[in-house]
Amino acid sequence: MGAKNLDYSLITAKRGVLVDMDALDTIVIGGPSHMLIDIEITGKSAHAGMEPEKGVSAIKAASLAIATLKDGRIDHETTSNFGVIQGGLIRNGVPEKCTIKAEVRSLNHDKCIALSNTYKEVFEVLAHSIGAKADVSLNLAYKATRIPEDAPMVQVAKQALQSVGIEPKVMVITGGLESAVYNEKGIETIPIGNGVKSEHSTSENVSVKDMKKVVQVLEHILEQFA
Repeated sequence: MGAKNLDYSLITAKRGVLVDMDALDTIVIGGPSHMLIDIEITGKSAHAGMEPEKGVSAIKAASLAIATLKDGRIDHETTSNFGVIQGGLIRNGVPEKCTIKAEVRSLNHDKCIALSNTYKEVFEVLAHSIGAKADVSLNLAYKATRIPEDAPMVQVAKQALQSVGIEPKVMVITGGLESAVYNEKGIETIPIGNGVKSEHSTSENVSVKDMKKVVQVLEHILEQFA
């Protein structure tokens, strides 16, 4: 959110480096379009023991859609996930509300848009089929970007890694990085590794040795452009 809301009139730089990857030897030249999908399903509450037939379960509507849609690894450049589902208030009540937080990512922007729209349609149609309503919000966090492997920033980053004894690997990933936002704003930005391990978990860690190597890499890059 910070990268998206930055006042770019304050920045004159046309190139940048983002220290935000796990492997130290990795230079990222491409990333995905990332769609944030928020769904709120509204059914009808009722006493689950006395008159369940008068209710419409929002959780059931959500379950029908989730079971119908593909998730995980869709193809070699596309992934999707249902990350959060919340619904119901009491054990003996037919749940009126259910919310789902999902996402779709793809290195192909058109695929990201098409699959996200499919998610929206399936939730709306299946909720309606049992008498519920699904309100689906699609928010594009960032758009797929790709930097040529012979771009100046990539070449300098390769030299910088080699200067500390690391053989660089150039790759495209489906993880989300702020560099996608910077590149969309016209600042040629490449992510490099920082040595972090077990990222996005409670055991995330990075060694001092790896941190020192990253500093040497950044020094080399700054020296080249200075």
